[in-house]
Amino acid sequence: MLDKAEATEPNHVHVTEEPLFRNAAEKPEGYNEIKLTNKLQQKSIVKHISTIDWKAGSEAPIVVEFDPTTACNLHCPDCISGDLLNQGAFERERIRDLTREMVDAGVKAVILIGGGEPLSHPEVGWIIEYLGRHGVKIGITTNGILINRYMDQIAEYVDWCRISMDAGTAETFQKIRPHASGKSKFDLICDNMRELGKRKKGRMGYSFMIYSEGQYASYDPNTIISDAETYYSNAHEIAEAAQVAKTLGCDYFEVKPMYDVNHYAIAQAKPYIDLIRDQVEAAKALATEDFRVLQAVKLQATLAGERTIEEKSYTRCAVSELRTLVTPSGTYVCPYFRGKPDKELGSLHNQSFKEMWAGEQRASVMEKLNPSQDCRMHCIRHDSNLILEDMISGKPVPVVEDFDLFI
Repeated sequence: MLDKAEATEPNHVHVTEEPLFRNAAEKPEGYNEIKLTNKLQQKSIVKHISTIDWKAGSEAPIVVEFDPTTACNLHCPDCISGDLLNQGAFERERIRDLTREMVDAGVKAVILIGGGEPLSHPEVGWIIEYLGRHGVKIGITTNGILINRYMDQIAEYVDWCRISMDAGTAETFQKIRPHASGKSKFDLICDNMRELGKRKKGRMGYSFMIYSEGQYASYDPNTIISDAETYYSNAHEIAEAAQVAKTLGCDYFEVKPMYDVNHYAIAQAKPYIDLIRDQVEAAKALATEDFRVLQAVKLQATLAGERTIEEKSYTRCAVSELRTLVTPSGTYVCPYFRGKPDKELGSLHNQSFKEMWAGEQRASVMEKLNPSQDCRMHCIRHDSNLILEDMISGKPVPVVEDFDLFI
């Protein structure tokens, strides 16, 4: 495994010419189109990677995770971005210019995400339509309350929309995803999803995070709560929520563990572990060709009490040359470092996207970034970095025909 200091590495990636397979029938058993590592093997993505001079860095990312605003219309007690909420948004004229700049820079996919609720920005409908008309892939992570406001644009242009529900009933939703009005928004969101399910051209997902209240353990697997009387979980609604998702027309239902503010998986109370496993199995029984039930990578490891510190052997983040996070407070290496001043690549209020990407501040941050020291939390990009390091070191890479350019 090469690190960024080694001078012997090739500047460019070498790839094989023959596709690993040409169509769905030829895909090997176990090949997973959801995995980011598999998506990196797509022919057009590999060719793009091969054009990057890894000594100088990329000319632009191909994926931008985009926070239009920090405003949010819920008051979730477990929000890992709680300290960053309601601290401003991109101005309306600037966000239109910024959207154009990202397209001009060569960005191929934009994920509207947020320390806040992305659909609460008044220009988000225009953003979706502009990106869609210019062939940019679009993803959205949302709490779903405002989907009806932009139903036409989302249904027409969005490749996937994942709604963070974390409940199977209105009562549980209000407890862990409370609205200031005191009234649960669960039924409203379900109505929005039902309509989107009828009209969408892309995929719609129902996200279920296993909520843990009263938890004092973080990433220490030896400190698992055993007293259920001081603990609250939504685990009993996993299967019920999966049934709701299926009824609403979702393409997938995803179960994932809860993470603390430092992105370490939170251990589950012992009385709930078997319940969670049983509920996940019941949810999986609902799966069909048109409705997939997914588990986050770390879910089973968390339930087994495995150590959640993830060691990294590489000293650069190659993925951060391919994707980045843009927010009103600054552009950051990735969402794990949202709001961290030492990982801020630059501001986009007073400079263009290309100027920021080629700027001295970004160069300085990227030079200092060391995943072996800075990124010991679980990182969804870890396996992708391992493959990219193999590619950069000159190992031949089998490619596949494009199946989903939204990496």
